[in-house]
Amino acid sequence: MLRKRLTLVMTVNLFHIMAHIYPYFLPILTLIIRDDFSLGYTQTAILAMTSSLVMIPLTILLGFIGDRLLRWRLELMAVGFILAVSHTFIMFAAPNYNILIVAAVVGGMGASIFHPMALPMLSQEFGEQRNIAHSVNMIFGTIGSIVTPLVAIYFASQYHWRITSLGFGIFGAACLPILLIMIIFAKKELQYKPQESVVMDEEVFTVEEGKKKRFNRKLLLAAFTGPVIALLIAQVFRSGIFRILNIFTALIFEDQFLVSEIGSAIIMSSVLALGGLSALISGFVSKKSGSLKSLIYSKIATTVTAVLLVVFVGILMLTGAAMNTSFLVIAIILFVLLAITFYFGNAPYNSLLAECVPLEVLSTVNGILDSLMSVFSIVLVVFGMIIDEGYSFPYEFVLIIIFALIPLLLLLYVKSKIGLKTPKEVESDRSNSYEKINGANNE
Repeated sequence: MLRKRLTLVMTVNLFHIMAHIYPYFLPILTLIIRDDFSLGYTQTAILAMTSSLVMIPLTILLGFIGDRLLRWRLELMAVGFILAVSHTFIMFAAPNYNILIVAAVVGGMGASIFHPMALPMLSQEFGEQRNIAHSVNMIFGTIGSIVTPLVAIYFASQYHWRITSLGFGIFGAACLPILLIMIIFAKKELQYKPQESVVMDEEVFTVEEGKKKRFNRKLLLAAFTGPVIALLIAQVFRSGIFRILNIFTALIFEDQFLVSEIGSAIIMSSVLALGGLSALISGFVSKKSGSLKSLIYSKIATTVTAVLLVVFVGILMLTGAAMNTSFLVIAIILFVLLAITFYFGNAPYNSLLAECVPLEVLSTVNGILDSLMSVFSIVLVVFGMIIDEGYSFPYEFVLIIIFALIPLLLLLYVKSKIGLKTPKEVESDRSNSYEKINGANNE
């Protein structure tokens, strides 16, 4: 199914690459910028969190819009890309920390658009193949996460971070015409249309002319069942690990493991690359074994890895052991395991949410989820403040255990409520429900 609509898939994938280059460009470059502006971990975290604060109201609004402007979601992604690219030009000209905050605001506006539009689109367009669609999409996003630290840090070290910002801006502007042309052809491959009837708590609601607004309100309220609320909370806590991996990995290896700037960037890219490979594999695995089962296994492994990471770093700090190559290798292995186990749950989660939420309001629910995750970005500041305090024990890494354990417990609750099904079984049940409804309405 993916091959038959390759233009649509590749258009979304390319936008996903850009969504992982530009919104994370400023936080990554703080590894260099902080020397010019004398930034501590706390200020770095605030700068990184600014875009997330901007996303809090916007992602809800854009998710709501996405459910109503289905045919225009690709164009809206292009608008987000333009805004995200624009913030690099502001960085180039920024004379002080405050203007960098402005750049982060503009970048946050652009970053607000992609996920509430693209992830529901993949789930709606590809049915029981959505696990694979999400995993392929995830690997393209990870390409952006891999390339950006290496290229940004290397060029900033060689030429200056301002010139690097300008270069990224020019590259984005050059890519825009290509993406716009791809949108024209991708729109022809869109097939999803909201169902006319939906089962909610054994009642049938039919969309009728003049009643659509009332229908959408009822449908949205019906979407927030106990399992769905648990899934949303689980993903919010999971996002803490994602943000730490993407924002602090290079900083941690430079400051705590005495690696050079470019070496830290290489380690960060390698960690994220292996995480992306894990995400790709998880799509094929979860399609066969089921989204929830794969997600639970991911969380168990992430929790175990987080505990090992805390024990390792804690021993180093409490004993005051001198850093050497062996310790560095162990640290890299633990961060790689953390990324692999975490990313393995991404495609199953996106698919599981689509299996539990009516597709007609999936963009709205995704927008609410993205907003909650943006609120949760406060953990970046907490993480940075703990490091700045310089405790003898790595309490900041204990946060990672919390961000893994709470989702695991919530997922076990979800399992007790909905059981374990494969995507094919879910789509079969959904199709049978619609057929029964339409048959009853025809009679």
